[in-house]
Amino acid sequence: MSNNVKNIIGGKFDQICFVVDDIEAAIEVWKKTNGVEVWNIAYDLAKEQTQKELWGKPGDFQFSCAYGYAGDTLIELARHDGGQSLYKDLQETRGFGPHHIGFRQSNAEEYDQAVSHYLEQGVVKAMAGFFEGPFGNCRWSYFDTRELIGCYTELYYVDGELSARMDALRHGENVSITS
Repeated sequence: MSNNVKNIIGGKFDQICFVVDDIEAAIEVWKKTNGVEVWNIAYDLAKEQTQKELWGKPGDFQFSCAYGYAGDTLIELARHDGGQSLYKDLQETRGFGPHHIGFRQSNAEEYDQAVSHYLEQGVVKAMAGFFEGPFGNCRWSYFDTRELIGCYTELYYVDGELSARMDALRHGENVSITS
């Protein structure tokens, strides 16, 4: 895997996530301060997710997210809605702010290779889930890279029409990614 790390992970950086208390207020700040105008809000995003994990055990987390692009970088604003989650942990220890960076894999096979690489490196999977949506699926995992880089790292992929909708959002189109 080491020869492919740049292609499978390093060349796939595309996201930074911030934990927020109020999604709508955070969007307004991003619009006013950083000029990120187009957003998609996914309320109760974790409600229908399956295969939820938190530190290797079944997860009960609930959260909502907003997605917008600053250039080619996906900005995710995540709000903890219930249960136990890494978002809640951040709120309780540091308040709100940067949470993770993300690397979007091209497909499920590439995602599995990237996950295997992290696990082989001894990086612990902290939280994960699987979203089956009306436009496609998203499998994601957060790895505990806090001691290495200061925040968590997400590996994820999207498929189906969801991939095209994410690209449309990146180009400033006001599209829904969940409904």
